[in-house]
Amino acid sequence: MNYSYKYACLGIIFGSMFVALGLVVDLYIAGLVPTLDNILQLHLKNPTLYIVDTAPLVLGICFYFLGKTYQKLHSSHLEYAISSARFKALMNSAFDAIIIIDENGLVEEFNAAAELVFGYKRREAVGKILSELIIPHRYREAHDLGLTRFIETGEGPLIGQLTEIEALHHDGHELPVEIAIEKYDLSMSGFHSASFVAFIRDISERRVTANQMIQSSKLATLGEMATAIAHELNQPLNIIRMAAANSRRKIAEGTVNSKYLNEKLERIEGQTKRAADIIDHMRMFGREAKEEPELIDPRKVVLSALNLMGEQLRLAGIEVETEFPDTCSFILGHTTLMEQIILNLLTNAGEAMTEKEREAKITLLVFEDDEGVHITIEDAGSGIPEDVLPRIFEPFYTTKKMGKGAGLGLSVSYGIVRDMDGAISAENIDGGAKFTITLPSPA
Repeated sequence: MNYSYKYACLGIIFGSMFVALGLVVDLYIAGLVPTLDNILQLHLKNPTLYIVDTAPLVLGICFYFLGKTYQKLHSSHLEYAISSARFKALMNSAFDAIIIIDENGLVEEFNAAAELVFGYKRREAVGKILSELIIPHRYREAHDLGLTRFIETGEGPLIGQLTEIEALHHDGHELPVEIAIEKYDLSMSGFHSASFVAFIRDISERRVTANQMIQSSKLATLGEMATAIAHELNQPLNIIRMAAANSRRKIAEGTVNSKYLNEKLERIEGQTKRAADIIDHMRMFGREAKEEPELIDPRKVVLSALNLMGEQLRLAGIEVETEFPDTCSFILGHTTLMEQIILNLLTNAGEAMTEKEREAKITLLVFEDDEGVHITIEDAGSGIPEDVLPRIFEPFYTTKKMGKGAGLGLSVSYGIVRDMDGAISAENIDGGAKFTITLPSPA
């Protein structure tokens, strides 16, 4: 609707009514009959009436511009209403939680998905400090300091980055979330303000699935190592059997003495401990890693994994060469998960050399530089096909024959390393393949 012309018509009508009413009053006062001659006579006696006669034109013009102004206000209001409706529809139809806070950390918007993820109603969240709602107590001070630092310097670790953190639910339990934060500024007529939009996704189910994949990969690795483990346990059991048989024979012959028996019993005790250590290690490796990450020595992790698989590699005729520094920074992670990565890579390296006629050799290196701690595993196999390299860390992607692997090992290893803020890469080298794990060392 064109309010400019509508209002102009109203102005003309009101002006005409004003002129007509004025003439009627003037005629009545003068005692004249409302005829054209009498109206002309009034105008001749009082020329100011000609100015009054312009009222329809003046009011029409004034109302025209008033209508034009109203038209602009109406259009702006309509645009705002449409924009607001679209914004609400977008907020409430989003599958991810969307939270908007101002530069003071106060919640301005809290969509329907955020209500489902965190258990708060929108009316309960809007106007409250975000850190007091969804940030675990141990992170609140760092969150507030980070927000203040970003406002002052424009620098922040979470802005424009996709990060996994722990968040707090309304009922008090913590849940893993994936969060990305963007900042936008509003400047208008000397007014300036900043707001932050947080896109948050509950990854609890994904974390459970990832843990299940890790556990499945662990059990698959244990199954592949069963023969070597049996051989490893057979050695101490054979020594125990021989020591016991020799002791019984000495007793039967009557030539036994306490020193001889003590030596045999010590040997049996040592071999029993060795077998128990192997079993304990396998049990620890097979359980889920639910404890908090801890500082671990990468050299010890590599050696521990090698102890589990060394016998299997020896039986396959594969030589293992290690090169470790005298001192090395610790890394933050889980021992069993790191062992799983090394075992996966050792298994792949061993299988890559099963059909090779030349010397089979695996080289394990641990070193560090400014980028962090590096663990490399090199084999003398046939290398990785160039068309496979880009997809080698994809889940369920495998080049092994049917029944030889599910394609989880490298994918799981990639996920574990990524969760440790590290990187893993694969490349072909002269006469084989090389995998490199790079992990940050805590300051």
